[in-house]
Amino acid sequence: MAALYSATVFGFSVHVILGFFVIYSFLGVLVEMIFCLVQEGVLESRLGLLYLPLRPLYGVGGVACTLLLHRFIKDLILIFIWGMLICSVVEYVASFVMEKAFSTLTWDYSDKALNLHGRICLQYSCYWGLLALLVLYVLDRFLYGFVDLSGGKVGEIVLTALMVLALLSVMVTLAALARIRKRVAVLKARARGEAVTISDTVWDRLIDDLAPDSLMINSFPRTSLMMEFMELTGEPRAWIRVPGHPRSPSKLNK
Repeated sequence: MAALYSATVFGFSVHVILGFFVIYSFLGVLVEMIFCLVQEGVLESRLGLLYLPLRPLYGVGGVACTLLLHRFIKDLILIFIWGMLICSVVEYVASFVMEKAFSTLTWDYSDKALNLHGRICLQYSCYWGLLALLVLYVLDRFLYGFVDLSGGKVGEIVLTALMVLALLSVMVTLAALARIRKRVAVLKARARGEAVTISDTVWDRLIDDLAPDSLMINSFPRTSLMMEFMELTGEPRAWIRVPGHPRSPSKLNK
């Protein structure tokens, strides 16, 4: 394991890369929650995975910017432009994969100017560019020393445990989304008067136990799949509204 963590990619050790991924995935949850609270006066889950406060989209984007753009550290404009492009590609691919694999929209920018298939738009691409500047000029410098210092045996054990937990969380999350997709299809068929049943294997029951309806709804409340599920089942969601906030929450705004 020590040999793996000491290997380098674009001048950064694997230990640092994985450490950055975890930290930026966590910070992504905070950014999304604060953004939603300010924009809409709603405090709600903005998780990307079940059970862990991580949003891998930000982890991948942050690491990609670190690896690919640190060589341009003296050119602020270039980092902004490339940050826009790199993170927009990550965002587009993530949206495409989720839609094709699970028939769900995690965000929808169709109402935004200069959007591409509703997956990315100029407004949020500019936000990505600003975040790339924050990553390269502030966060990377601060976090590098912290992550690098944790590269001893204890640090490697902690990082390994975090990556194992993240991998397990990914597996449970994907399985749970696939299960909800099947249930939504069955509920729609029954609403049309078709006599259909859903599979009830040991694996299905395990996923239902690990990811009960309330957990799925409140972890991913704005995905189109979960909104369909709530509409079909009548299951409510939980959120906290800021009293007197002028904006009501939109359905699928990031």
